[in-house]
Amino acid sequence: MTWRIWISQALSTQDTHALEDVEKMIEDGYAKLWEGEHSAAVTEIIQYPRLKSLHLWLCGGDMEEITEVMLPKAEKYAREQGCTKLTTGGRKGWDRVMSKHGFTPVASICAKDISNGI
Repeated sequence: MTWRIWISQALSTQDTHALEDVEKMIEDGYAKLWEGEHSAAVTEIIQYPRLKSLHLWLCGGDMEEITEVMLPKAEKYAREQGCTKLTTGGRKGWDRVMSKHGFTPVASICAKDISNGI
C-alpha cells in the first residue's frame, strides 16, 4: 500500500521505530493511521497527568492534503477522544508549516548517539 511508502519516508529521519513497529502499533490500537489520496499520517493519544493530547507523529506525502484535509479530521477526532491539545514534532521546517494552523513551538529536541561507548 502507498501509505507505507510515505510513512517509511517519515521514519527515515528517526531511528526509534521501523515500519513494522508502526504497523504493530496501529494493529494493536496504540496508534491511528490516517490515509489520504496522496499522503498518510500516524497519530497517537498521549495521556499526561493533567491533559490528554493527540500527537501527530508521522506524516508523509502531499503537505496540503495533510494540513487541509487530515488535520481538521484529526482535530475533530481528538476532541471526540477527550483530548484538549494537539502536538507534533519533526524537522524544523514543520514549525513554519504548522504555525499557519495554530500551532506554537514549545520545545526543541536534540539527540546524541551514545551507542558507541565514547
